[in-house]
Amino acid sequence: MKKSAIGLACLGIVGTACAQSSVEIYGIATAGLGYVDKVATTGTSTGNRVGIDSGQYTQSRLGFRGAEDLGGGNKAEFVIEGGFTLDNGASTQNGATFGRRTTVGLSGNYGDVQLGRRKDYTDFIANQYSTASRMLPFTGKAHGNNLDRATGERANNMIYYTTPNFGGFQANFTYAFGETVGSNSTGQSLGLGANYDNGPFGIGFAYWQSKKAATVGSATTNTSSDQGAATNAGCNTSTLGNAGDTCTKVWMLGSNYDIGPVTLRGTYSLVKQPLVNASSGTAVNFVRTATATSGVAAFTAGGINNSRADIYDVGADYKLGNWVFKGSVIHSRYDFVGASNKGKLTTLVLGADYNLSKRSLLYAMVANMRASDMYSPGLTSNGAPGADKSQNALALGILHRF
Repeated sequence: MKKSAIGLACLGIVGTACAQSSVEIYGIATAGLGYVDKVATTGTSTGNRVGIDSGQYTQSRLGFRGAEDLGGGNKAEFVIEGGFTLDNGASTQNGATFGRRTTVGLSGNYGDVQLGRRKDYTDFIANQYSTASRMLPFTGKAHGNNLDRATGERANNMIYYTTPNFGGFQANFTYAFGETVGSNSTGQSLGLGANYDNGPFGIGFAYWQSKKAATVGSATTNTSSDQGAATNAGCNTSTLGNAGDTCTKVWMLGSNYDIGPVTLRGTYSLVKQPLVNASSGTAVNFVRTATATSGVAAFTAGGINNSRADIYDVGADYKLGNWVFKGSVIHSRYDFVGASNKGKLTTLVLGADYNLSKRSLLYAMVANMRASDMYSPGLTSNGAPGADKSQNALALGILHRF
């Protein structure tokens, strides 16, 4: 349950003014038992992994948000939110205390304007229409190692504007400053999108692009976007392109349709890394070769020779009393520079939720991922299957919202 905290100053003579303001403490705590088979150990060997995993269903978090009524339909708003791992108490988002979101802004008849750090509109479209956020532990890697931002990438130094809702239609524009002296394009990101959701049918699209930052040391990242930090060779490199060159382009289209208790949903994502030009030649023998670091090495999703990815995500939800049954098929194809074959990943996921209350639920998920002509990124962050082309995983846990 969200708790409203009204400042002590609201007592007494200023009580009337303060009654128009509110601050909420909110969050999610979730963890469960996780099992993954065929996790690479040494050489080409693999082993099973069992443990207590945080953030299986979605990431655990603690946040503060508030709004002040300014009159005339206008509000001042803020959100401060941090992620953590429930099994060991560590901060996520590379250790940033409030790395999930830190924004302040205004909303009114003109729409909603926010400044700070947050996700962009590709995440909104994915959350509306893809199966990714509904079975999170087994879908992020399936979405090209999150190359298309479907399971959440964030940007710093952002201006995020969403229009008012016009009969179900809204549009968005996002700009993230690279904050480089003498060059507006260095380290810059921008995005745009639109969505129509009215009745049983919804459809929307989003576009995102990032530009390369200046090189520091032996490598570089995109200063405004998390995506350049680890999983994107086109932005995270000192040898490809120049500062200010576009290093990532993402297009996402999604739709859903409700038929009674069933919701059909799907997305298509296209990702390009324009700076990637490393020739890969003939594909290696993936049966006999050990695993490679996903997002960095050749023949990996988002890696140094992965110039393009096409990602198809289709699935359905079925509500039955306190139960929600979910199914998903995610198929993605990868162009590797100079390679004769496209890499392929196919992931099947089945899940079930049982709602104990409005705030608490139990969940179970099982998944299989198969790779062809590329290294498998694995289903979870607990490890890839190495030389093996197939991996299975299981998650059983509890989620509580407060």
